[in-house]
Amino acid sequence: MPDILLLHPRVNERSFGGMPPLGLAWIASYLEDKGYSLELIDFQVDQRSVEEVIRKAAPKLIGISGTSNTRYKSFELAKIAKKIDEKILTVYGGSHATFTADDTLKHLPEIDVVVIGEGEESMHEIAESVLRNGKRFADIPGICYRENGEIIHNPYRPRIETLEALPLPKRHTLDIKRYDLRMDFLNVPGASVMTSRGCPVNCSYCSASAMFGRTLTLRSAKNIVDEIEILIKDYGYEGIKFFDSTLTLRKSHITSLCDEIMKRRLKFPWECEVRVNTVTKDLLQMMKDAGCYYVDFGVESASELVLKAMHKGISLEQVINVFKWTKELGIYTKVFFTFGHIKETLEDAKKTIEFIDTYNDYITSPGIGVGIKIYPGTQVERYAYEIGCLDKEFSWIAPYHCKEAEFMSGEPNVPLLIQPQMGFRELRQIRYLLLKRRLKNPAGILRSIKDAWNKDNIKKIWVIAKGMIQAKLSK
Repeated sequence: MPDILLLHPRVNERSFGGMPPLGLAWIASYLEDKGYSLELIDFQVDQRSVEEVIRKAAPKLIGISGTSNTRYKSFELAKIAKKIDEKILTVYGGSHATFTADDTLKHLPEIDVVVIGEGEESMHEIAESVLRNGKRFADIPGICYRENGEIIHNPYRPRIETLEALPLPKRHTLDIKRYDLRMDFLNVPGASVMTSRGCPVNCSYCSASAMFGRTLTLRSAKNIVDEIEILIKDYGYEGIKFFDSTLTLRKSHITSLCDEIMKRRLKFPWECEVRVNTVTKDLLQMMKDAGCYYVDFGVESASELVLKAMHKGISLEQVINVFKWTKELGIYTKVFFTFGHIKETLEDAKKTIEFIDTYNDYITSPGIGVGIKIYPGTQVERYAYEIGCLDKEFSWIAPYHCKEAEFMSGEPNVPLLIQPQMGFRELRQIRYLLLKRRLKNPAGILRSIKDAWNKDNIKKIWVIAKGMIQAKLSK
């Protein structure tokens, strides 16, 4: 029986076609290298009951991951574990846990410890304490816990400076064949890889820079391509999706990666996320030569004022340049636009919709979202408290569901940023304008029907239709 169980919660719809939880896989590899026996169970693909898994393993320590969207599922894992055996030590980690430690420990007795930031070293020291009579919790940096009813915040743990000092995330800890991540447009099996941690940009709505700090830590090109070769040769993957916040933040990083791929004469398609102010036509050409066929990037808004308020750090001129370069080079593009940002008005939103229409031929796949979700640790969260969008007594543990937001976000268990000039009325109007635009051509109509059919959710279709009618009437 394993000493440790690492659990990833089951969600209703699998993210990214069933992307393995790389964070937990890294922690699993680190603990295995330290001599611990463990099991990593991802309930995205493992259909066994949680109770069955925990009873069979009978662990002394359980590590639980999760996001703001899946938090209730994560809490449920801890509750089931404590119901089976209250002596099991439950540890909660990840970006949501990092910024809600006080709230979690105050309101959820089934969670014993919260890990702040990176998890490998903290989980190792917790395991040492619990299983090998190692350090006391008081001597472990980067954790929060309860002691005699009081919540204790230990000192911050410094970032891991050299990521390649960590063992590669061992895919054998997961039943890898059960994942169905596919490379877009190519329909071949793809694997997810992360080459860095951190983001210095600090966009208002994103928790990535807050989670890891604004310092960027990088793996070497050799270390990354070693992992890619294992994924291709040992696991049979045919493509790679790089899931870094931005693969091109440091030019030397992306150029050395391309050089290493070409030096080994590896031929595989890959996708990554870029920022429009970090690429040139020459760099995109180099990336294409190394196998890049698809790039994702966020434009978010066509209003310079909104871009400035969100700290995006890009200009529309840079966006247009990347549109033109990718078109000339034959690289597919996935472009993200979002509506409802801090201080955004309906006129700003209309400007963005016009921009999408103008450059529609340069966008292979638009990613459009209406409503900005409030994630802990972000500027959006702080602003939401300032304007009264979030009540001072708001708790992430308490049940939350916003019926008014159903037509925008499907499962609105994360609050939306609602502002005086951008409330539900305005968001419904934006949704209506976007749907109206999509239904102007036969392809858009077919795509809408296909989306609805795949979701197999008549209630949701009715909610969206009702939202469109309300938006039309409120114009």
